[in-house]
Amino acid sequence: MSVQLERAAVAAALGSFAFLVVIWLLHPFVGGDTPFVLDGTNAFFDCIKAHHYNACDFTGKLNYWGLMSNIGWWPLLQHIPDAITIGLGGDGHPARTRVLATLSVVGVVATVGLGWLVLRRTGEARWFWGFLFVMLSSPVLAYGNQTAGEMLAMGLLVCLVAATVLRAPPLVVGLAALGACLTKETSYPFVVALGVLGLWLAQRRTGKPILRHLVFGAVGMAIAITAASLFNVVRFGSVLNTNYLDPKLRTPGIARTLDYALAVFFSPSGGLYISWATASLLVSAACLIALVRAPFRSAYTRPALVVIGVVTALTIGFASWWTPFGWSGYGPRLQLPWVPPLVLIVLVAYGEDLARIARRLLGRPWRLVLVWAVALTLTLPHIGLLWDFNRSSLGRFVAQEQPECAAPWRSGLQTWHRCQHRLLWEHRPMPLYTVKGVGTAGGAATAVVVALGLLGCTVLLRGDLVPAQQRPVSRPT
Repeated sequence: MSVQLERAAVAAALGSFAFLVVIWLLHPFVGGDTPFVLDGTNAFFDCIKAHHYNACDFTGKLNYWGLMSNIGWWPLLQHIPDAITIGLGGDGHPARTRVLATLSVVGVVATVGLGWLVLRRTGEARWFWGFLFVMLSSPVLAYGNQTAGEMLAMGLLVCLVAATVLRAPPLVVGLAALGACLTKETSYPFVVALGVLGLWLAQRRTGKPILRHLVFGAVGMAIAITAASLFNVVRFGSVLNTNYLDPKLRTPGIARTLDYALAVFFSPSGGLYISWATASLLVSAACLIALVRAPFRSAYTRPALVVIGVVTALTIGFASWWTPFGWSGYGPRLQLPWVPPLVLIVLVAYGEDLARIARRLLGRPWRLVLVWAVALTLTLPHIGLLWDFNRSSLGRFVAQEQPECAAPWRSGLQTWHRCQHRLLWEHRPMPLYTVKGVGTAGGAATAVVVALGLLGCTVLLRGDLVPAQQRPVSRPT
């Protein structure tokens, strides 16, 4: 690769990401359940002022919005920065939502920056362009400017992987574990799995002890779990989130749960193999390589087995929830925070073996173009939604059901789940609605910039993985 081509590719790849960051900052979007989160923070402060520290405003029954307390069911993840914003004088919703939207941008930037640092320090720097390619072809494009907590959660989970894989000072590992546990109360076992795996990979690479890191990580988790439990006592009168545990918020029956588990991966309206194909195929390839190349109980397969276990348990958890994608948003919203940490783990553990596959895939120019074209095609719906500021495309998707699907505590369990099944599998897929946003001026410009960024990443990855002597040489005519 010539110096000029390399510089142009670097400028395209990094410039594309920088362009997106600017767009996200200029166009924040109040999405998901954010207004309820803000009202919940206010209700919490009202309870504290009234010295009501146990089951404050708790009814024990789901209201119209599915809540049992005015504080809501959401984790501490966004309540903490929201409370800090209020303490600093930002009492109005505009200031508070602006902070939450900015934290989403910070989460994405931290993910990319820490990805570069981890791959560089673990000897897999060549894979950074692959990691950036994964991020630029993801639903993150549609969520980077939103006030929903998934992007911040993603950044905190990547912080955990980075701190453990790089064997950061024990205090840093403890803080990373604390932050990761704030993302959701159901995250605790997965934080343990990824944290211990990251430290094991660090020990395997460096030969240095990790006991103190494990202890500090456990302490960080204990602090976060205690804080979340006390928060639950205030709003539910129990250390558990009893709102989450209501039967109306669970998926009924094994058959329906399996249906949703398949949807998590393959639904045309949010399945990961469609909405985030690059990440899904990369993680799948890494796990398959590990299982095929080495004995099942070998150290080589251990990271793959942990990743498979985490993915399986997460999938069952999402499929057991009344709305597995978190459909007050777009696509696989609830799954998004977990994908980049898993991608980073497999790149560190199986970077060399994945490089062999990538060399064969990108060795010929026509294959490189094909990979780029497919990734761009699947990314266009994410770009379209980014520029659909009133989310009319999502409204048209949902409106395929008339009357529209009503929550299970309003319409009944079977009515809701049959309706959601039809949206997941039978109706016109969601991306065919959101892609229309590419037709706007901003959408078209962003599509061009992202296309150049993806092409730059592909060229740079090929340049780092495929030696010049292995590339096909055009024959003279």
